[in-house]
Amino acid sequence: MKDILSPRFIVLSLLVIAAALTRALPYLIPHIWNFTAVGALAIFAGAQFNNRGLAFIMPLAAMAISDIFIGNGFSLLVYFGFTAMVACGFLVRNKVNVTNVVLASFISASIFFLITNFAFFYPVTLYPHNISGILTSYAAGLPFFRNMLIGNMVFSAVLFSSFYLLSKRYPALAK
Repeated sequence: MKDILSPRFIVLSLLVIAAALTRALPYLIPHIWNFTAVGALAIFAGAQFNNRGLAFIMPLAAMAISDIFIGNGFSLLVYFGFTAMVACGFLVRNKVNVTNVVLASFISASIFFLITNFAFFYPVTLYPHNISGILTSYAAGLPFFRNMLIGNMVFSAVLFSSFYLLSKRYPALAK
């Protein structure tokens, strides 16, 4: 309970909410598909939440809530992909710097792309369940991968730098 009432948790939660809104807001205005802060949010949560359980729960809850509002169906693969992105955040947890955040952004987008476009995972798909179908699925997903990668880079920079600057100004936010 003490962690939940801490200034650090409150600020991290507000950043999570702001990032989650980037997923729902594009449905109200013109947008670029997959250019949201949700991937960066998963990396950020993995790197910043002291409680590992909360690091997984916060971005997945943000996904679930935004899925309700935007009417997306629940896809276990998408949630598994975001879980892998949180794990990428764990890898930079005690080594947050520009290089590591860029690497985590790239690696997590790549893992998400590989998981969610692997045609064999889906019982009903536009693509045949063979190597040609898998390659076609990956080729069709490249524009979405590019947008997610750019979104991860941009929003990771915003989230990590915002929290860094806030924690310099307010030392109570430090781990």
